[in-house]
Amino acid sequence: MKNSLSLVSLTLAAALCANVAMAQNAPAPTGSSDSGAPSFSELDKDNKGYIVRKDVPKDVSALKELRAHFNEADADHDGKVTSAEYNAYINKSSTQHKP
Repeated sequence: MKNSLSLVSLTLAAALCANVAMAQNAPAPTGSSDSGAPSFSELDKDNKGYIVRKDVPKDVSALKELRAHFNEADADHDGKVTSAEYNAYINKSSTQHKP
């Protein structure tokens, strides 16, 4: 009986560790799925951790407002939009346009 409890405990511990490992490898949510805008990582092709106005494509309709209001999205006004600033702007824009 003692051995079977140890085996069950070990199995549960292994399952818990596997779930934690999978959660750590899961992609981070982009926050832009409702808006139709590309994820930040799609725009940050050089993996700089930020984008500048020229990184925002002109031909993506979901990003037209971002191009027009880039300075508004750049919350700390350093000329760069970070992932957090991008997601905040995209989420704000998409909630403002919902009926």
